[in-house]
Amino acid sequence: MIALSRRSLLINLAAASLSSAFPRFSAAAAATPLPLNVAARSPWMANQVALTRDNVMFLGLPRYAKDKSTPSLARRDASGKFQPFPGNAWNEWQPGKDGTNAFVYLNSVHIFADDTVWCVDQGSLSAGVFSAADAVPQPGAQKLVQLDARSGEILRILRFDETILPAGAQMNDMRFHGSTLYLSDSGLGGIIVHDMQSGRTLRRLSGASVVKASAAKIPSILAHVKGGKTFHPPNSDLLEITADGKWLYWAAPTGPLYRIETRWLKDRSLTDPLLEQYVEQVYANNFAGGCCMDSRGNVYFSETVTGNITLLSPEGKTAVIASSPSLIRPDGTFISADRKLYIPVKQPIPDASSPDTPFVIYSVALPESFAGIDIGDAVDGRA
Repeated sequence: MIALSRRSLLINLAAASLSSAFPRFSAAAAATPLPLNVAARSPWMANQVALTRDNVMFLGLPRYAKDKSTPSLARRDASGKFQPFPGNAWNEWQPGKDGTNAFVYLNSVHIFADDTVWCVDQGSLSAGVFSAADAVPQPGAQKLVQLDARSGEILRILRFDETILPAGAQMNDMRFHGSTLYLSDSGLGGIIVHDMQSGRTLRRLSGASVVKASAAKIPSILAHVKGGKTFHPPNSDLLEITADGKWLYWAAPTGPLYRIETRWLKDRSLTDPLLEQYVEQVYANNFAGGCCMDSRGNVYFSETVTGNITLLSPEGKTAVIASSPSLIRPDGTFISADRKLYIPVKQPIPDASSPDTPFVIYSVALPESFAGIDIGDAVDGRA
């Protein structure tokens, strides 16, 4: 008989019990979806929306076409119009210019408990639309930028070396819990854990099967919007953390949704193959461009094709909380401090009264419960 170490025994027991540990997922509950309200209209396509506690709205604006001039970050002013933010060279980058201290391609914009604005800049453009050279980030162009929401002052820039961001890595989304920052890498697939106090950083699950997308679940609609090129779905993309900081969730747009206890991610003694044994598969989601999580652990999926925002509870219940033919390619949702779910839509929705602002950000007022699922507040990263 082969003797097992205590660690190996614990890992084997954990893996063997996964099937009984997961909740059983029910069919989507029959409930009338909540009404959509037009919260804002934008002249630029937004893939991210975030609001301060006093409801100042920011939009993340990806550069998606050669013939469409767009800033990368915009703030809604008192008149309701969006203006480039912070309104200087950070929003004036063009292909071929130095992207070290300018926004190249913002893929995520988020606001946490301190009401500052965090941006994930991938530092490169889509190879399906722009040149091959534009698809490779210049040194230092891939970065995290923290801004003061009022003055636009750059408070912090975080850059990682090639041990954390090897060639082909693309930072995608970010979440905080206390002083710990979590990032998804949608290029190679992986999770990045950064301690803001010590400055130590770990790259975890790099290229593992649990951070990879499935080529079998690609909606045909995306072939056109990606320039007619072969579309390769991003790897680990959607990223959420529970309000208590215990569980980190992630998924490629193709699914499935996974989770792991954050204590294992921080355990430097675990190699990636050992760490993968602690990963739990949670839910087979429809293709989703974005998601968010509330303080009760409910996940809201922005489904790319169905026109639905699907709610998944920790107990395994699902319900379509919002649905409309106008919700074509919804992306990174955000729950505000006053309990509204904001949904940016990447498909133009023309309005004869607003011809210059074809892109819409919707909002849904969240009730205390929906379809038998208790609804929580925003998760703002505070410990």
